[in-house]
Amino acid sequence: MINYNNKNVVITGASGGMGRILCRELIKQGAKLSICSNNAEQLEELKQELKGSVFAKVVDITNEADVATFFEEAYAQNGDFYALANLAGLSIPGQIPQTEESAYDLMMDVNVKGTFLACKYFAAHAAEPSIIVNIGSMAARNANGNAPLYCTAKAAVNMLSKGLLLQLGSKKIRVTTVNPGGADTQFWGDRAVDRTKLMQPEDVVDIILFVLTSNPNVQIHDIFFESSARF
Repeated sequence: MINYNNKNVVITGASGGMGRILCRELIKQGAKLSICSNNAEQLEELKQELKGSVFAKVVDITNEADVATFFEEAYAQNGDFYALANLAGLSIPGQIPQTEESAYDLMMDVNVKGTFLACKYFAAHAAEPSIIVNIGSMAARNANGNAPLYCTAKAAVNMLSKGLLLQLGSKKIRVTTVNPGGADTQFWGDRAVDRTKLMQPEDVVDIILFVLTSNPNVQIHDIFFESSARF
């Protein structure tokens, strides 16, 4: 099991529910955190709470210049990257015949392009060994009639991870896609959801940490999981 003491971990979407929990757990291990979010207020609040070696920056994950600058500054402050957790993502439900093109673009930009850009710039200063954890979804393989674009985007994230591994594995960079089912977070907004059937965000973070701390000699390709309360 890997201990993260003094290791530089990059987390996108850090100010969200799962991001906050993951940051707290890694800072307990003495990790150096390089975190970003598009919410300045929440990001500053999180940085003040963590009180460790934390580099934090407001970033538009869909803007390559923003992402490039963030990773260069994070490297300058905290050194080589050991791990990347791509938590930035969003879902826009809706019926395809009524869905605006702008909604499609936003879904693909945040979930797929954002993941691509973070992986691209992480690889430039990745330690050997190191690890990338991309967040997919059970929706990547289980079609959802309420959110087909989200399913499409997360399926793309899974395939992106597989291709990245083929390119980066020889550099001792592992790539894993973590595919959770529904979790009780702000992700759902005001949608009507039976929250008794959802996991808690801590449950998902447990799986992310399992992957992050796994033996570098083991490649975990993907993990699909959901709440046992569904059965």
